[in-house]
Amino acid sequence: MEQPLVTVVVVSYNHSKFVKENLDSIKNQTYKNIQLIVGDDASPDQSADVIEQWLQENKFSAEKNFHIQNTGLAAMLNECVALAKGKYIKLIAADDFLHPQALEKSVSKLESLGNKYGMLFTNTHTIDNDSNIIEDIANYDTLGNIDPHIFRKELIKGNRIAALTVLLRTDVLKETGKYDSKFIVEDFYRWLMISEKYLIGYIPEKLAYYRMHQENISKIREEKIEMETILLQMMFDKEGIVKERVNRFTQKYYFSGIKLPPEYKSAYHDYPFRVKRLDLALQNRIPVPFYKLLNKIV
Repeated sequence: MEQPLVTVVVVSYNHSKFVKENLDSIKNQTYKNIQLIVGDDASPDQSADVIEQWLQENKFSAEKNFHIQNTGLAAMLNECVALAKGKYIKLIAADDFLHPQALEKSVSKLESLGNKYGMLFTNTHTIDNDSNIIEDIANYDTLGNIDPHIFRKELIKGNRIAALTVLLRTDVLKETGKYDSKFIVEDFYRWLMISEKYLIGYIPEKLAYYRMHQENISKIREEKIEMETILLQMMFDKEGIVKERVNRFTQKYYFSGIKLPPEYKSAYHDYPFRVKRLDLALQNRIPVPFYKLLNKIV
């Protein structure tokens, strides 16, 4: 089988402890037609030096994008994607790594599926900081191993895809636009954009290793992720698949007195399955007690 070029983008920030394992996994791929791009976003832990040393010791060619100042993940990804020459592209954080057959099996599958498919993903192991396999964080076989047309609807309910396992058609990634730093859940946004136009494939094999760190997500970040997820669901839900969750969440925030962002209120106003009285209350800043009284009367 002809081996089309695959671009592998490794992005690092404070991953000096793990990046060698990542790069070793790329070197050890059974699939050899690889363009490697390595990016580091001005890590204070000298990750760039570790990467440079590995490349020299292993005589492995790569295009390097090492930042002097930290710009954030979105800018780093956009710069690296601009350098991509492969028919397919994989984006992976430097603290994760791949099974030796990850690229071979993913490329073979995506080639066989044809142009109706924009990407595929696989199952994954979960590992700790010492690379020991631990309990899975999700049952990806249950989430992904279903009819792709059904998966398209299920995806709107929540992100079912582990980003490190994904192989994308490079033209499809570029077609859906640049990465945007305004979203924490940018991966979910990307999958939803692709899913609108293309099918998404799945391989029910654990072909990657996702590192679970013991860092807790702050409550503020967790709430922002939840709000962004609802915002994206409103943007892509054309059949009312998540209308109960959207309306319940919106009412909860309205009752709490927390100010909703203008883009959220605008998305809710355009959401076909909104509660119209709630939308009216949000748009006109109607006090909560008056809204509750109105609900009792009507």
